[in-house]
Amino acid sequence: MAKLNLLARYRGRRAELKAYLLTLQEAAAADLTELDGGRHPTGLEDRFTAWTEPRG
Repeated sequence: MAKLNLLARYRGRRAELKAYLLTLQEAAAADLTELDGGRHPTGLEDRFTAWTEPRG
């Protein structure tokens, strides 16, 4: 549901949506790195931005 809400809010502005999500991804990566003793998390792209690409 959250993804659909974001797609609706950023309709026609996919680049802005992706920029917003990248900002959130960077913050999450920093938090997770700190919590995991300095080890940088992997696979965040799939969770944060991969779904924004048009299907087709």
